[in-house]
Amino acid sequence: MKNILGIFVTIVIGAMTFTSCDPVNNREVMKGAVTEADVRAKVKIESIPFESEITPGKMVNSNYIRITSDGLAPCVTSFTHGLGTFYGTDIDSLQAFVVPGTFDVYVNVINADGTSLPPIAFPVTVDECFNVAPEWATFCGEGEKVWTWDPNADSQSRVWGNGGYLSDTQLAWWGQTAEDVNGQSNALNEGAGAFMTLSADGATLTKTKSDGSVVAGTFRFDMSKTKNSANDPSVLWSIGKFYTTGVTVLCGKAQNQGEGPVYEYDILKLDDNHLVLGWPETGDSEGAWGGCWYWLFKSE
Repeated sequence: MKNILGIFVTIVIGAMTFTSCDPVNNREVMKGAVTEADVRAKVKIESIPFESEITPGKMVNSNYIRITSDGLAPCVTSFTHGLGTFYGTDIDSLQAFVVPGTFDVYVNVINADGTSLPPIAFPVTVDECFNVAPEWATFCGEGEKVWTWDPNADSQSRVWGNGGYLSDTQLAWWGQTAEDVNGQSNALNEGAGAFMTLSADGATLTKTKSDGSVVAGTFRFDMSKTKNSANDPSVLWSIGKFYTTGVTVLCGKAQNQGEGPVYEYDILKLDDNHLVLGWPETGDSEGAWGGCWYWLFKSE
C-alpha cells in the first residue's frame, strides 16, 4: 500500500520584510517568480538514515526527514506535515511518518505577485520507523483501520449513552442502539451502517455516514493523560486522551449541553479490536459520578 502524506511547504518569495523569520546566512536569494525547475534545484527533502533495529548493522531510511531550501527564498514560513506544523526555515530532523512506505512530500510555492505553482511532489521512502508510539498501530493497523459501533460490548446492544464519571467504564444509565443513533439530531446517519477510518497517513479521521456522505479531519492522542478511578484510586479509569480536529467521532455530540460537537475524549479502553471513549459533561472538572457520555466501537 502506498501511503501519500502531503507535507505542504509554503514559501513566500519577493521583496517583503520578514520580521519573524531567522535571517538566511550568505545565501544567494532568488529574484522574481520561481518555477518548478527552481524548486527542484533548490529544495532537498530526504529521509535520515538510522541503524536498523530489526537488522543491526544495516542502515535504513527512517521516518525522520531533513528539508533544506538553500537559496530559494529568504524565508520559509512553514512546513506542515501530517502530524503537525513546523515554523522556521530548514529542518535538520523532523519525525514526519509513523508507518513505513513510499510517500510523496508536496512543496507549495507562493510568489510575491500572488502567483503559485501546482504542488510539486518529492518522493520519500521510509523503510523502518523509530520512536513511534505503539498506539498508532492499534488505532491504524498497518496504515489505516476501520472502526464502527460495537453492539456486543453492552448487554442491551447499546453503543452510545451515559453513566457515572470516573466510575463506570462504559454506559450504565441511558443508552441507544446503533439503529437508534441514526435518528439523532446533529448526528443523522451516524448510527448503524456508519463507520470511521483512522489513517496514519496524515493522522486523518474520516467519518462515513450511513447515507454515504463523508466528513474528514485529523486526530491525535496523548497516552500520558490518565485518570484514576473513583472506586479505587490505585486503578486507572482512563488510559489516555483522544483529540479530533475538524470532525468528531460518530455521534460525537454533547447531548445535554446544546448538542454541540465534542472534540476531546478520554480513552477508557483500547486494544486491537475495541475502543471505548468517554466525555464528562462539564469537562475534566466534573466530579466523580457526574454525568459522562460513552462511545463503544470495534474494529473491522
